[in-house]
Amino acid sequence: MLKSRSQKLLMVTLVFALMLTLIPTMPAFAEGETMTMKQLYYSVWPEYDKAPDVLVIYSGVFVNDTGAPFQGELRYKVPKNANINMVCETEKGMLCQKYVVDKDNPDYDVIVWKPSHPVEPGAEFPVMMEYYHQPFAAGSSPKAFTETFRPAFPVETLAVDIKAPTGASEIALTPEAQQTESDAEGFTSYYYQYTNLTNEDAFTFDVSYVRESNEPSVDPGTGQGAPQEDSSSQAGSTNTMVIVLLLVFVALLSVFLFIAINNNNKQNQNKGKGKKGNKGNQGKGGGKGASAKKSSGKTSAEEKRKLRKMLIDGKISEETYHQLLEEIDD
Repeated sequence: MLKSRSQKLLMVTLVFALMLTLIPTMPAFAEGETMTMKQLYYSVWPEYDKAPDVLVIYSGVFVNDTGAPFQGELRYKVPKNANINMVCETEKGMLCQKYVVDKDNPDYDVIVWKPSHPVEPGAEFPVMMEYYHQPFAAGSSPKAFTETFRPAFPVETLAVDIKAPTGASEIALTPEAQQTESDAEGFTSYYYQYTNLTNEDAFTFDVSYVRESNEPSVDPGTGQGAPQEDSSSQAGSTNTMVIVLLLVFVALLSVFLFIAINNNNKQNQNKGKGKKGNKGNQGKGGGKGASAKKSSGKTSAEEKRKLRKMLIDGKISEETYHQLLEEIDD
């Protein structure tokens, strides 16, 4: 009995030891392991196509530097209760993915999602994400907010773009922008660049400006600047264009119908002529047809006599004779 128990204990010990030796060789991702963002464009556009919302856009390229095919989770840290517009991978167009929102942290929410396929080691993986949040109330003056960028992944190069809305004045940013640029559409953009960020870093931008309008800078339906022309003149020009297109269509349809009817009439005329000609030929050529049949009958009989004579003279075999005879009959 004791010997049996000791053998069982030894067996269990050996199995446990074998499992311990195998566990280190099993590939596994450490908790929170993620890919590195090779280059990220982080755009902050207050009152762009929604007011008083601030639009934030992530647009970047991950690179799989984990040493194994990546099938894990990707995370974005966003303001509390942000309105997520899209979470997409952009390898082959805009392919948006399902995501969940982790609200456990009191300071920010976390967007959690997975790529639609494994990302091979060393491969690049382009992505895009948009969200809106409301850091200030409509009609406040000055309009001020704090934008905090918290990467949930290492970032090699970060480019920040803060775009002041059209009609804004007394614009103040902290820290001061590294570069400023204005365009013909009335926007002024402020640029920053950072390198070699870790997932523990955080960058804060304080933005304030004065703006009397509470309307978005661009038309939400088109993404373009708000139309300046009178809507009635636009409707009139649209109606004129529709009428012109209808007239062109009717004219083309009339031409096609005329050609089709004309061709149909010509075909009917040709058929009528063909029938009359055939009747005339039948009346005139009846005798010729009969004589042709008679002559062909005489020719067949003569050929059959020749074949018969060749068979009797031994010039062809009986099998050949019957074959040739069938050909004459046919």
